[in-house]
Amino acid sequence: MFNFFRRKRFDKKIPADYKHIMDQQGYELMTELVFTYFREKGEKVVGLNDGMLTVKGEDGKDLKYGFDNLVRMLTGVEKEDWESIIYSHFNKINFSDDAYNYFFKDYDHAKQYLKVLVKHEAILQNEFAKDLVLRTDFPGTCTVLVFDYENQFRYLKKDEVAEWKLPEASLFTEALNNVSEEEVTINRMEHDNGWEFFSFFSGDFSASRMIELEKYYEFAAGQYGALVAIPTKGSAFVAPLTDNRVTARIETIAPLVSQFFEQDPGNITNTFYWVYQGAIEGFPTQSAGDGYVTVKLPQSLVTLLDTTE
Repeated sequence: MFNFFRRKRFDKKIPADYKHIMDQQGYELMTELVFTYFREKGEKVVGLNDGMLTVKGEDGKDLKYGFDNLVRMLTGVEKEDWESIIYSHFNKINFSDDAYNYFFKDYDHAKQYLKVLVKHEAILQNEFAKDLVLRTDFPGTCTVLVFDYENQFRYLKKDEVAEWKLPEASLFTEALNNVSEEEVTINRMEHDNGWEFFSFFSGDFSASRMIELEKYYEFAAGQYGALVAIPTKGSAFVAPLTDNRVTARIETIAPLVSQFFEQDPGNITNTFYWVYQGAIEGFPTQSAGDGYVTVKLPQSLVTLLDTTE
């Protein structure tokens, strides 16, 4: 039985990104336990917006905490164990703050912990996003620079990386080099019609690895590039385009994309992308009614197929 004191009301509506792995009641319980943790620590919660918590730190500065990792940790765990998991989670994060402050003064040591995560562009609607270091690789998403330390992701802010006095492009290059060393399980599947596609699974970085697909996975790109889907941060599906049967490939892969988007933690998008010679372009969609959506080929892909047939 949990006993909570009355406090300022916050919007505890569960974010859409979490609905496939946690219900509203569970989300409210999680937030109450989080509030209790910070109250006992003597820090005041001043904001909760779409899975992003704002806490007034001891030094008076606002601290931001995302719920993405926490929700994943609580999935499938008995609620009686949530309190200990939540307390351990935030104790670990707070223990790391001194380390972060040290790293920001020593880039040569810090660079090994730089990574990127792909998030849906809805993240830009949050107030905190204006301070983050991010760019766009897959249209409709954001590639966010993060610090991966002690199995915790910290979104990096512009004022923090400014201490390194390096172009943001250099930081993304370093982060992608680190991502390229992350282990990914690759499965090859052959379709009856003679074409193949690949699945990429990892804990957090399958989508991130697709940013440099052609650099590291030449086998996954054909004469006409590759059809790519990144439903979640830990899953990606790729079909080399060796002929004009693009729609057939989409129809085959789409059920898998939908399944992972709905059920796997860290969902991103069910959009399909065309990757070709370093460029990434989304497949246009159009509502067909009754919940159905039609997918069209990018005009540049149509032109390529027409001119090389």
